[in-house]
Amino acid sequence: MDAVKVQGHQKFAGSPPCAQKRRAVESGQSLIEFALMLPVLCLLSIGVIEIGRAAAFAIAANNAATAGVEYGSQDEATAQNIAGMITYAGRDSNIPGLSNWTVTATYGCSCDNGAGNSCTNPVPAESTCPGIDCGGGQVVECVQVNTTANWDSLFHYPGLPSTYQANGVAVMRVRR
Repeated sequence: MDAVKVQGHQKFAGSPPCAQKRRAVESGQSLIEFALMLPVLCLLSIGVIEIGRAAAFAIAANNAATAGVEYGSQDEATAQNIAGMITYAGRDSNIPGLSNWTVTATYGCSCDNGAGNSCTNPVPAESTCPGIDCGGGQVVECVQVNTTANWDSLFHYPGLPSTYQANGVAVMRVRR
């Protein structure tokens, strides 16, 4: 199409005059739509950031529990070292943003009858180990570490709590 200049405006030959008027009227519509949608887009972005932080903190709590239970599952001596499991879990819990860490460790015994689920959550108490009768099965020692930590939301929304909790649990069979 050939362009023709008419009083400082470029007019395409053959375009109806009503199309040019419509373009002039709609010239700021995109800017207004963007201004109206910007708060919604900001809230969605903040929500995605908060969900990502929640996932990272939950992973950190589980990793700390795993570090403690891996220490405890090395042998019988480390399995009975509750303070050692708590220490190793605490070393892995040095995550910025998480506060008020609580770590608990448990050592106990259960029976393995060959079904493959000898150590389950919750691990029986250590008092169950002496004299346990598995009726032909094998007595196995198990360790469990639970971690709990709190984290504060970056943005406080009305009706939602400002502090959340991340929990981690790890259970492992003690190696012999």
